[in-house]
Amino acid sequence: MQPSLFEPVPDPVAPPPATAPDPRLAVARLEGLVRELSLLNEAIPVIVEGRRDVEALRRLGLSGEILTLHCGQTVAAFGERLARRFSTVILLLDWDRRGRQLHAQLARHLDAEWEEHNYLRQELIALCKSSITSIEELPALLAAQTAAPRAAIASDRPAAGRRRHP
Repeated sequence: MQPSLFEPVPDPVAPPPATAPDPRLAVARLEGLVRELSLLNEAIPVIVEGRRDVEALRRLGLSGEILTLHCGQTVAAFGERLARRFSTVILLLDWDRRGRQLHAQLARHLDAEWEEHNYLRQELIALCKSSITSIEELPALLAAQTAAPRAAIASDRPAAGRRRHP
């Protein structure tokens, strides 16, 4: 049915304009994930690829058990050893191509011992994917991101003794 010449044609509903996420929210969420990971690590071991990943997590404040996948065993043997030793683990392998492959291989050997905490890795990937692809880069990214919003907030403030005029 065509509209009458005398009736106004309704405008299609326009979607709201897309807004970029506030970088301060992303930084706050990243810091929160690191705190949550640190608390969980007090009771649950974290599995990473190598020594530099362990060092990076230590710099971020994790003090619990962190095990490296690259320890001279096959992925299958490492996974079987983890499954016998722990009721649950946190898999925190890199999200580059090799890390994704290792994550999938190790997950097959662990059954469901890792799934409960997989959201940590998924959220890290979502927050960091465009910037970094490995755990060892996380401390530098977090330091840069926490410094950037502080600098932006400081630049919004008027200098001491000066007033902004509208």
